[in-house]
Amino acid sequence: MDKNLRRLLWRQYRKRFWSLGLISLLIMALSAWADTTTWLYHSKTTVFGPQMHQWLAFDATKLRFGSFSLYSPWLMFAFGLAGLVLMNQDLKDHFNQFLFTSGYRRRQIYWTKLTLGLGGLLGIAVVTTAIQYLIYWLQMPASVTLDLAWPGLITTWLMGLTTSIGFFAICWFAALIIGQTGALWVTLAGFILSLVGIISVNVPGFNLLTAQQGQWTEIGAWIVATIILAVWGAWLYQRLSLEHDGEYLLFPGLRWPVYLVFVIYVTVIFSGGFHVTTAGIIALLVTVIFGYLWLWRPKLTWHRTKN
Repeated sequence: MDKNLRRLLWRQYRKRFWSLGLISLLIMALSAWADTTTWLYHSKTTVFGPQMHQWLAFDATKLRFGSFSLYSPWLMFAFGLAGLVLMNQDLKDHFNQFLFTSGYRRRQIYWTKLTLGLGGLLGIAVVTTAIQYLIYWLQMPASVTLDLAWPGLITTWLMGLTTSIGFFAICWFAALIIGQTGALWVTLAGFILSLVGIISVNVPGFNLLTAQQGQWTEIGAWIVATIILAVWGAWLYQRLSLEHDGEYLLFPGLRWPVYLVFVIYVTVIFSGGFHVTTAGIIALLVTVIFGYLWLWRPKLTWHRTKN
């Protein structure tokens, strides 16, 4: 039954994976070719140097040699997009309804979809990155030497891959609980873009870590967050009711948790940390009102009186 379910899901998703794979291949090949054009203006140079011999992710901003990418940022976007489309499209084209009546257990459907999605994305990441590295190798000038080392390469890939899978889990979970496509895109765009602001939040104790400890803490945080969202998603998927299709939240019981997380999250970002500021108080008031109007959307009525 597992093989039959996997084949059924693959027939449903294969066009999406092939399309995403071809787009990723084109984008990464073009970006790799664009990177190589910046190498022609450099004389004899050694790329990376001692940095790659440390267990630190490669920082492209510190590269004094044109452009070079060990893990393409496009893959992070591709993972998130796939998580969004795979879960949301099944709701919109009623494929979930078909799966629920097919005789397979919901838990089996959920984990098969998840493993198939991540497996396909991992294959796309490996193949497209191999093409990217091949272009780098073929276009590398004779005057340039790559000083690659396993510690830096492994850490860079772990950082990129865990972040990509984390974006996949966020989009996958959001598409599971949000039933309106437009609102889903707006919610995810605001949340993911705001993650950049989280880096500047003064988390107690985090600034005491070294660069290496901070990066590995970030890798661990992405892994923990992915596991939590995946397991929580499996629990919700077994309770998914198609009666709420078309509503903002497919699970009405999540309104209060989502509301509290939204208020706390936005307030912390605007206050610059876990302390009271004027900006934080204003953000708190705005998010309390906006979150209520967004999640509950009360209908305002005016009563007419007749003389």
